[in-house]
Amino acid sequence: MMYRALLFVLIVTSITPLIVIAQTATTTFRLSICGNALVDSDEQCDVPGETGVYSQTIAGRQCTASCDFGPYCGDGILQSSQGEECDDGNNNDGDFCAAICKIEPASSGGGGSSGGGGGGGGGRDRELPDTQVNISGRAYPSRTVNFILDGDTVGSAQANSSGAFQFTTQWTPGTATLGIWATDFAGTRSVTLNNTFDITQGAVTNLNEIVLPPSLKVSTANFSPGTVLTVSGQSVPNATINLFIDKNNTPVATGQAAANGQWSIQYNTARLANKEYTLRARSVSGTPPLTTQSSFSAPVQLFAGVPSRSSTPSDLNRDTRINLIDFSILIFWWQTNGGDSNPPADINANGRVSLEDFSILLFNWTG
Repeated sequence: MMYRALLFVLIVTSITPLIVIAQTATTTFRLSICGNALVDSDEQCDVPGETGVYSQTIAGRQCTASCDFGPYCGDGILQSSQGEECDDGNNNDGDFCAAICKIEPASSGGGGSSGGGGGGGGGRDRELPDTQVNISGRAYPSRTVNFILDGDTVGSAQANSSGAFQFTTQWTPGTATLGIWATDFAGTRSVTLNNTFDITQGAVTNLNEIVLPPSLKVSTANFSPGTVLTVSGQSVPNATINLFIDKNNTPVATGQAAANGQWSIQYNTARLANKEYTLRARSVSGTPPLTTQSSFSAPVQLFAGVPSRSSTPSDLNRDTRINLIDFSILIFWWQTNGGDSNPPADINANGRVSLEDFSILLFNWTG
């Protein structure tokens, strides 16, 4: 058991002159014990055996080993690494953010306007406060983090030596798509991490705990199976880096980032056949069971014993143009994991072809 707080108070009564009185020392203990199945005053919860894993509902939230609630849909914090598109602090449908923290279209009735347009006199007595977006998270230490809202660059922020960054901007109310990217110490650009969420008029919208995926580059993309590749990049500090081939869920190699976020892995390709592959990376930070896993990095194409066919991630038919043909391919795989499309129709590699991938395709549009 873990003792959280121990208060020791010694009270000694006064001694009356010339009269001898037996003294009694009173010691008062106030114990807060995490793990005794009792919720003490400075604990949020106390459920022995729970590990604080992510929950999709408030009712199903779990307790951590330190007697605080783990992340959950409805905590008012956007858990982008868990696939949340919004989090308005509840599990209600019909308010633009669904019960499972997914964006609801305006036509769903969320926050609908009332009818009965009565005559005149309906003006506001005072102006609404600023419509503001606060963004915070972790990226590559001491690197510039760039922000894009609905395709427009809105500014940048400098991550500190621990990788933490914070950025504030004003934006138009409604559904918005935020893109975040950076370049690492070697000039390699990260994937554009996209999040779609709802901005409320006259309020502050907070996007917290964003984790920028690792940057990724390889020593060579063309090689014979059995070659040892040097795979490197930058991530949040001290994270575990896992490498993945194609859409397999089991890492093919693992490494460790340094305090400055830089990492390098020697990957032996002896098990690869002669064909084309897609290499991706993601970071895992924190101490089990409370860890945070990033989204996937930008994919890198590998050509094991076959000729290369270079393309950009948005060029889905590899014709060096990004146009209606690529858009048609994207729509074909819409709301799926992208199947066996090559390059992946799931451009941002988050497991689903959706609005974020469409935004990236439009950003790279050539016509």
